[in-house]
Amino acid sequence: MNQFKNAWSFYSNNWQYFAVLAAPVCAIEISIAYLLMPLENISPEDIGDFFGDNVFFVGILSAVGTVLSVAFLGGLYLAFNAKSSSYELEPMSALLGGIQKFFPLFGAYILSIIAVVFGLLLLILPGIYIGARLALFPSFIMLEGKGVIDSLKLSWEKTDEHGGTLFGLTLLFILITAVPSSIFSSLLDQSIVQLIILGIFEYIIIIPWVYVYYSLYQSQKNQ
Repeated sequence: MNQFKNAWSFYSNNWQYFAVLAAPVCAIEISIAYLLMPLENISPEDIGDFFGDNVFFVGILSAVGTVLSVAFLGGLYLAFNAKSSSYELEPMSALLGGIQKFFPLFGAYILSIIAVVFGLLLLILPGIYIGARLALFPSFIMLEGKGVIDSLKLSWEKTDEHGGTLFGLTLLFILITAVPSSIFSSLLDQSIVQLIILGIFEYIIIIPWVYVYYSLYQSQKNQ
């Protein structure tokens, strides 16, 4: 469990930096969720009218949200590497670096999701295991300039001896995310306040979660 403790320690020491890095992405996701909130209270036959009236805003925000979410993932690895190597990198520069690598990151992300879905169709646990084994792909794209297929292949190869540990840590983070989120959703009335709390909580968990994968990448690289 040292990886788990180290990830939270790293986050607590640098939370202000990562709050700035996550802010644009979190804001877009909250905006999309707020825009779609009325869907829960309208009849199925009115859904088409809703999207007809809001298709422009939903489309624009969704496109921007997709780019920023993928860029954020890549930016995290640049930020982790900067903090670990003690060189200066502004949060927005890290995010811009992720944007510049959007297409390989997005391609590898889509392929990894397909693999995870295939695992989930078998059983839930194989899907989580496959996702954990492929989760190092951003490190190879962002820090070594690898392509889509090579990054996924290297992630699978480098995690061969650590599959069980990664599976356990990934499952732990999923539970840490899912259980409190369900509690918040049930206790808080549906509102912008609820969305903000859930959005902030999500990113508080994501950053140390991704750091676990980065730390494994670094340990493999230093061997």
